[in-house]
Amino acid sequence: MYLAATAVLLEVLRLRVPAVRQGLATVVPVYRERERQRPSGAMWLALGYAVAAWMPPHAAVAGILAGGLADPAGAVVGSRFGDGAPKSHPGSLAVAVTALLVVHVAGVPWMAAAVAGAGAAVVERWSGPLDDNLLVAPVVGLVVALLA
Repeated sequence: MYLAATAVLLEVLRLRVPAVRQGLATVVPVYRERERQRPSGAMWLALGYAVAAWMPPHAAVAGILAGGLADPAGAVVGSRFGDGAPKSHPGSLAVAVTALLVVHVAGVPWMAAAVAGAGAAVVERWSGPLDDNLLVAPVVGLVVALLA
């Protein structure tokens, strides 16, 4: 919870105080072009982790691990095999498979892990106006809490 509060505070300062924005851009040059004027994916990820952390421990662990590993896997595979599309079928498949494997390794039975992987892929690909980083961990955690 403190991580999420810190991330939100840092983003508010970054977006409202030019000196903070310039300092962070120099020290941590990781912000994408679309994040220059709006909250970063890292902040949304921290909030997603905070939501997942309120779930039962096995669901929280599965959701947080899937949130941290599935989206980067999707980005790597999608950028390599996705024909330049921001969201691609290969990337979505990588998200699903990575989430499935991570959730299963966290101790969740295969069927529940498969549903969690599918849920991760769906919200990563079609997150609508919300950032997918906010949704993956809680959705995976919710599926695990309900099915495992």
